[in-house]
Amino acid sequence: MATKNTKMGFEGELYYGVAGQTAATKITNCRDVTIGIDPEKGDTTTRGDGSSPVVNSSRVVALSPSLEWTMLNKADDTTLAALLAAAASGIPVALRGKDHAAGKGPDMDYTLAVQNGQPYKGEQTYQFTAEPTDEAGRIPTIASLYV
Repeated sequence: MATKNTKMGFEGELYYGVAGQTAATKITNCRDVTIGIDPEKGDTTTRGDGSSPVVNSSRVVALSPSLEWTMLNKADDTTLAALLAAAASGIPVALRGKDHAAGKGPDMDYTLAVQNGQPYKGEQTYQFTAEPTDEAGRIPTIASLYV
């Protein structure tokens, strides 16, 4: 059988663990994981010689990695309980995302923000947003996003 080249969303993996270490506990109660890099830019536009309108230009000055995911509100989920406790206390956690089992993704420490969705006709969810931190001694680097 030929190898499948196109990766599907369900093949992605997300792990959590103790800040300062590589995350090793797989989060199975999750869906809609989004891994991103948002460049912040400084304006490098100049007036030029005045003979034509200027063309805006910029240079990347900082990179902001992001990690977001949703979990179902399951009363017996110890991973969910640990992540909610970390979000409520501001204690950083290690998170590791991968695009598939042997794939690439971020491996950093993060602080968490969380929102609890309670739709009238649907399941309760928790939407987590993770922001990189160096509080536990690991320096966040973009290189670790895709290695």
